[in-house]
Formats: sequence, C-alpha cells, structure tokens
Amino acid sequence: MALARRGGVESPLRGAESPAAGFATRGDVRRVGKLKLEKAALAGRYLIQQRLAVGSRNEIFLARDESSGGLVVIKARGAEVFGQPLSAGGLSPVVARFRREGIWLDRLRHPHIVRRLDGGAARDLAGAAFDYHVLERLAGGDLATVSAASGGLPFAEAVRLLRQAVVALTHCHVLGVIHRDVEPGNLLLAADGQTLKLADFDAAASDEDASGGEDVFLDSDAADRPRVYLPPECQPGRLSPLSATIDVYALAKTLYAVLTGSPPADCIGQPIVALPSRLASLPAADALLEVLNQATAMRVTDRYPTVADFWSDVERVIAPPPGRALIGAELDGIASFKPEASANGSDDRPPVASPRPPAESGAPDHPSVADLPSPLMTRLIGIGIALACVALFIGGLTALYRFARELARELRTGRPAIAAPARPLFCVKTLAPTKALAAPTENPTPRDWVGDLSAGTEADVLEMRGNFYRARPQKWAKRRDASITEGWIPRESADGGW
Repeated sequence: MALARRGGVESPLRGAESPAAGFATRGDVRRVGKLKLEKAALAGRYLIQQRLAVGSRNEIFLARDESSGGLVVIKARGAEVFGQPLSAGGLSPVVARFRREGIWLDRLRHPHIVRRLDGGAARDLAGAAFDYHVLERLAGGDLATVSAASGGLPFAEAVRLLRQAVVALTHCHVLGVIHRDVEPGNLLLAADGQTLKLADFDAAASDEDASGGEDVFLDSDAADRPRVYLPPECQPGRLSPLSATIDVYALAKTLYAVLTGSPPADCIGQPIVALPSRLASLPAADALLEVLNQATAMRVTDRYPTVADFWSDVERVIAPPPGRALIGAELDGIASFKPEASANGSDDRPPVASPRPPAESGAPDHPSVADLPSPLMTRLIGIGIALACVALFIGGLTALYRFARELARELRTGRPAIAAPARPLFCVKTLAPTKALAAPTENPTPRDWVGDLSAGTEADVLEMRGNFYRARPQKWAKRRDASITEGWIPRESADGGW
C-alpha cells in the first residue's frame, strides 16, 4: 500500500520482522527526530490530521479513518533509539516492547481496555522507519488531567471511575498479564466522561516470566515514566518476579492522586503513611489510610494479593454506617474545595466543605435500609433457591439414569441406540446395492454391519456426518435384526436427494 509521501512506500506488516517489510535492522540503527507524518495517508487509509503529543518514547497523532469517516489515534514509535543494544532480530528492546504492546491489546480485548484497531510499520516522509498502533479515540481526556483540573475528584466519582479500572486489571490478571504502568495518565475517559478505559501496555509483561521481564525503565523511557506509582521491586535497575501486587500498589497510589489532584510525590517506592489535611479530617480517613498503607506495603507478601481484594476493602471503607450520611457526600465538598496557596506555597488550613446541592430525583447512589428486602422476603427467596437446586439435582439424576440405560442397551445389543428426529432432512435413492452400518466409519468390520439395501431403495435421511448419511430405508433387502430401522450409508452410494 502506498504511503502518501514523496517517493516513499509503506510496509504494513502484521508481525514479520524482515528488512524488506520496513522494520529497522542493524544497518538502520539511528534515532531520528520527530516523525514527519503531517498530511500523510498511513496504510492508504488513515489521513494524519495533527500531532497531539510528543514524548521521549512515543508520538501521538490524530487521524481520520477514510474507510469509516471516524477519528482515530495513531501511536507511533521511531524504529530505533540511539545507544540501545539490538536483539538477534536487529531490534532495540524498546521497539520490541512497542510491538509486544500490540499483541497484548489484541489479546486483552475488553470494554474497559482501549481498543487497537490496526497496526504495522512504515516509513515517514523523510524515510525514517517507525512502528504504529491505530487506537480508538477517547475524547474525554485522561484521569490525571481531569483530577488535577478540579483539585481532586469527589470520592464517589473517583470510586465509580476507578471501579472500571479494577474490572480491566482483573481481566488482565486472569489472562496472566501484569500492566506495570497503572497511573492516572493511562486511564482514559470517553467523551461522556463516564466510561473509563485502561491504556498504554508497552510496559506490560506475562506473570509467567519468573525473572520479572525487562526493566520498566529502558533508556529514554525514564524521563516520561512516573516513578511514584512503581513499587520498590520495579524501581530503576531492579528486577523481581511479576505478580498482581505490582498493579495493586500502583492502583492505590492512583486512587490517592485522583482524590487529591496530585500524586504522592514524597513517597516514591514507599508506602502511603499519611493523608493530606483535606482528607485526614474525615471520619473514615483512618480506615482509608490503613487500606492504602497495606496496598503500598514495601514487602510484596504484605500487600493485597489481587486488585479485587484491595478494592473490596476500599468499597467497605466508603460504605456508610447505619444512620450516617455517605462518606462520598462528605468528600464531595472536600474535592470541590480549592484553597489559596499561602506565602510559602503550602496549605495547612482545614478544609471548608461547600454545601452539596440537593440530589436530583431518581435512584440514590447507595440503597437505604428501606430498600432492602424484609426478613420474610429474604427467607422466601432462600426457600425458592433451595427448591430450584433440588429440582436441578433430580433432573440431573434423571438424565444420568437415561444415559446409563442407553449405554447398557448399546453394550447389550452391540450397536448404539439411534434416536430419529421428528422429520427427515430429505429423501435419497440408492444407486447400487449398499451395506448399512451401525456407525459412520471408513473401515467397517463385520460387527458394524446392520443390513443390506438393494439398488433403487428409497430412504429418508435423518442426519449427515462426514461422508455418511444416517438413513431410514423404506425397504430392507436384508438386516441383522428385525428391530433395526435405520443405519449409516456412504453418501456416494445415493443420489442427490429430493
């Protein structure tokens, strides 16, 4: 496919790593500056409109898909980074990891993980090789920008959004993938601001890699990757066995950052031991701090083993005790409070919660005691479930008895019991004398024979399997037993049917 550029040809690869396919090799080791893709047509389909961002690792472009007419995001990476050692295939580790990100995204398809629509490799207008992913566009921004702009999200809103990240991470962990780069900047929002998706899998690794995989920091990546969300075992230069606790640690600090509007920069590689004054005055602050402290413990074995376990305790902390207002309501005012900085740049004043507007009509965020079923209704539901379980058990026993009876009949008669459908599929006529068999087999034995059909015998076809019909002839030339009413005949022994 032609790339819309001066005299260049694109190479839309799908996993190959040959020089002819457009990937950089040992003879093409150089790190060019910004990719020149303005107004280029990538893969003859994606028209680049503008550059959205440039980092030391990747460049992000906005493009229009000429096939669908919609907007997409192009995540591109120059094929080589100067000074990086090359693998046996002529690739630097960061490029190999970028391509592996595409594999993870294709494998981990989920409603709360950013979708990869396409990908490959090409050369830009200046002839520089690069790899790219075509991703869905999420117009709501990232959670880091949104939370920082408002000085921290309301507690109920933060929990609602991050609950979607928990679902996505649990899906990844079930499939054996550790994200290793969970932070607010990698949690993207849809245009409605309600749907959250997990992005940026270029640091992801399989939990089967006992060595811990590659260092999360590779060369120029270190400048972009926030260290505050990395546990001690993932800090620069350290490798350790991978586990879900890496993402538990990062998710806990992400929750802290989303609530406060800024990351806990004073505890890089350390557990969270204190909350800012705006959160510390809340009634449930001690319980929340205890959960965050355990999730960010220095020792892997002291943390929650899964993100689901961690989030279960977070939800328990925010659950309102009987007769008390929701903690989410208390924290909404805290999050909307924006203090003025003091002369020394610090802010030690107590929070002033702004009044919360009256709730709109509709279902409440959490069920009240009145919404819960009565003890009698709960008991009736339990009885109904028990009766359903008994009915399923009896039905299972009945099916097992019928199966055993048919199996015993097959062993006794030497042929499988064949149940005919209510009506035949079609009718055929034998073209030559044909032997009917008890089962569809290419190498029958005398034991498989159930009868003979004369040429021109009409038969109803009840089932097709491979090169055989299960047929019910209207007349038998000979059969092993008078109770036999059907058998398997080769398809080539009959006409096309009607």
